Amino acid sequence: MDADVMSSAKLLITGAGGFSGEHAVTHFRNAGYDVIAAVSRHTVHAEPPSSSLIRCDWTDAEDARRAVAESKPDLIVHLAGLNASDRSWRDPAGYLMTNAMGTVHLLEAVRSADRPCRILIAGSMLRFQPPSDGSAPNPPHPYSLSKTMQVLIAQCWPSLYGLDVVVAEPSNLIGPGRSQGLCALLARYTAAAEKAAEAGQPVPVFRLSSRHERRDYLDVRDAMAAYETLLQGGVSGQLYPVASGRFVTIEQLAQRFEAEASSPLSFDIGDSEAPSPEPVDAGGVRALGWAPRIPLEQSIADTLNDARSKYLSQGDE
Repeated sequence: MDADVMSSAKLLITGAGGFSGEHAVTHFRNAGYDVIAAVSRHTVHAEPPSSSLIRCDWTDAEDARRAVAESKPDLIVHLAGLNASDRSWRDPAGYLMTNAMGTVHLLEAVRSADRPCRILIAGSMLRFQPPSDGSAPNPPHPYSLSKTMQVLIAQCWPSLYGLDVVVAEPSNLIGPGRSQGLCALLARYTAAAEKAAEAGQPVPVFRLSSRHERRDYLDVRDAMAAYETLLQGGVSGQLYPVASGRFVTIEQLAQRFEAEASSPLSFDIGDSEAPSPEPVDAGGVRALGWAPRIPLEQSIADTLNDARSKYLSQGDE
């Protein structure tokens, strides 16, 4: 399917009620795709405007088959899943069911529909590499295990069943919206600190784990552009890291918020020695013509302004 035909294709976006999902709906709708937003049966907020909406529990194989049969997509961007590594310790079965088996159910639903469909699966850079010497695997948390299994499944279905599946592996996504990541938490803290200072109240303290841990932060809107690039030109069965190529320490990230804040902030910085992720090679998606366009400073400013507006609207209720 060439790019012009693809841009008018019917596109199913799973997890459309989440942080990445809302940006995906906006990006692909603006690009001319016929977007169908699939949200969890538990999602209560309104769907994005001008998009069709379906509800589906991807952990239910029958529900997955129904959703795919009803929507008849030409393309799928699979973003549905659980992504809080700390919570995964308390619910490993839920994470494996949602992230791994939910992906199986989606792929099997597409296979049973028996019509051409290209699928992009969003993995995670927090997956781990199983040892090749037969020693026991050592995932950092159950979330990592669930995403490792998801990626293996997504890469195996093309060879096992001939499905057209591309895997994207994004770094830490940031930007305005309902993220629960560190950047979003810092933005909400900054908005709260500004309001406290304005009211003459003590500024709250925000605890950071370490000065030196580094992360690659990529604007979620750039990630959606990368997903479109991979839908148009990615090789089935291949995994594509999607990253900015810029590493920033947690302390540097906090300093950038301090520079944007209208009042002083207060940080309590710990001495965690947790390892930083290794840099990844995003050459595969860059070779297809993608490059990040939104600088970190703009991502932070947009995230902070979004948090300020939401904080003020909550205060007016």
